[in-house]
Amino acid sequence: AESHAAGPGANPQALANATAGCSEPQLSFSVVVTKTKGASLGIDVMYSSAASWTRNGVFIARVFEGVVKDWNATSQEPHHVMPGDFIFQVNNVHGDCVSMVQEIRASRTLKLHVLRRAWARRGALPAAPPVA
Repeated sequence: AESHAAGPGANPQALANATAGCSEPQLSFSVVVTKTKGASLGIDVMYSSAASWTRNGVFIARVFEGVVKDWNATSQEPHHVMPGDFIFQVNNVHGDCVSMVQEIRASRTLKLHVLRRAWARRGALPAAPPVA
């Protein structure tokens, strides 16, 4: 059984690519944050080529002090960003991890489209160097 609750603006093809071959429960949601001068985005991300769908975005490896953690403080569960979540679209950019990371670095306002598969709740991914 699939559960999609993607926020407005998620590209249907980006969501389809991120959920390809998945029969387990999953959740998708959008996070809108604005980076302020001197503030960190507050996430480390990592890339995985383990499956075709994982090549269409980046995994959140760690959430620390920054605008994403601040967003978590004001959002309702289960829409808290956490390690293991998968970013499949950044603003209007999807399908190319390098372009997505460049968008994260370059844009002040970010709409992160996040997918959480059931297994992501069972454990965090290893840490990766920060991208923003």
